[in-house]
Amino acid sequence: MPRPFFIFLHTVIAIAIFTSLFSGLRIATISHSELLVLAPILPSGHVHFWHMLSACIITLTAISYVFYKNNDITPNKYTYYHTWVNRFGYFSVLGCVITGWSVYFNITQFQTQTLHLISSFLIGCYLLLHSWIYFLQLGKKLIKRVFFIPLKQLPWFLSIGLILASIGTYHMAQNTYISLNVVPIGANVLMEIDGLADEPIWQEAQSINVHTIGGANFVDGQTTVTIKALSNKHETFFLFTWADPTHSLSHLPIEKVSTGWKVVENGFYEFDEQSHYEDKFAVMLSKTCNSGADGTAHLGKTPFHDKPSNWHGKGYHASVDNKVRDLWHWKAVRTNDMILADDNFIGPLTKVLSGQRRYSAGYLPDGKESGAYVMNWLWYSPNGVIPKRLPKDALYEGDIIPWFGSKPYKKDDDHYPIGTRLPSVLYRSNRFEGDRADVRARGQWKNGQWTLELVRKNMTPSVHDVALEHGTCMWVSAFDHSQIAHTRHNLAISLKYIL
Repeated sequence: MPRPFFIFLHTVIAIAIFTSLFSGLRIATISHSELLVLAPILPSGHVHFWHMLSACIITLTAISYVFYKNNDITPNKYTYYHTWVNRFGYFSVLGCVITGWSVYFNITQFQTQTLHLISSFLIGCYLLLHSWIYFLQLGKKLIKRVFFIPLKQLPWFLSIGLILASIGTYHMAQNTYISLNVVPIGANVLMEIDGLADEPIWQEAQSINVHTIGGANFVDGQTTVTIKALSNKHETFFLFTWADPTHSLSHLPIEKVSTGWKVVENGFYEFDEQSHYEDKFAVMLSKTCNSGADGTAHLGKTPFHDKPSNWHGKGYHASVDNKVRDLWHWKAVRTNDMILADDNFIGPLTKVLSGQRRYSAGYLPDGKESGAYVMNWLWYSPNGVIPKRLPKDALYEGDIIPWFGSKPYKKDDDHYPIGTRLPSVLYRSNRFEGDRADVRARGQWKNGQWTLELVRKNMTPSVHDVALEHGTCMWVSAFDHSQIAHTRHNLAISLKYIL
């Protein structure tokens, strides 16, 4: 193999490693808030694309490099130091490639995400150990030697072939998915959405296991979601089960303190509460199955330079291709007693409203005709709040406060002792009505596991919904008393309706 191509491999893999390292660290900030200290030097936006493309380049370049080394008959002029540093680098890159693809393809439940992060830091160490002696020896000449190869010496056939192969590998990875068979049932089969899953047909249905990672409060940040699906001519039923060691129904309670009432929180001010929040589960649907939540995940504090920064520094969801993704958001306190999941969608970036404290980018609820839950305070402040309403029963112990079971707040009626906690969720009616109420859902927690039954019509008239049909792509996420720190997986789940 020509020497210029060997130098070309070094250059390409160096650029790809730096791209992969920095984009990967940005992705890691979602689960590891301590890495946000590096945020100013990390890329923002749709970094999943660059991370995936660089991973494909690194994989194929590494294979090409091994092939070159095995066929290289030039005497080894490396010093003892270089030999061992290179071996360290080989194992670091190999570990990073193996763990990275294992995470992407959902191959193992082992701590591959953590190992992938560790191996990326080892590669950073290798780059320092490998390059510092060259900087001492060559100085500025190193840049010319590495990045400026005479074009006439470069074997264009091999170079273009490597680039095309990397792009092809990227597209192959993008078109890989997990299949979920949707078992047909008769229209006369009675299915009760109660979270018990005690219908005999559920026991006969096929299931798949999807390992999800990166969530707050789960054991090792991960949980495996077991999924089953049934469908008649009009509706599709889903059954989701996942391990969750804590049954979390305390959603930002308000507590009586010496100065009045205060929201009990540990991150809500930055919209990243991970302590005093309800359990949740989310399902996203799309017509395409691309990585990075089908291209809707845009990471960083300001991924869109003409839009407001987010408070937590982790990113936004938005559809920059103007295609709508359906998002069902079941909430153990706010929607479970409604027997609903909150029907939302991810669409194009919304306009910025004057006085808006939290900008949600493209993540919005579907429209509704009536029904709502609201927070039981007039205006949020970390220093204190004034409740909107108080329970009529002074010893109220529910998870929500119903409108007709409460009364307007008056200071003269506020005789609660210091330390009293009340729910912060106020129901203004029993449930949503209209587009936002398209998804019926009910969850039950028992022995460290949630069981969630969910159903929606296959076709709805809403422009914010995605049809449930053969080839529809799906992603799932679990939340363990956290606001946004959910688990996730890379490969889409493709619905396969069995005729």
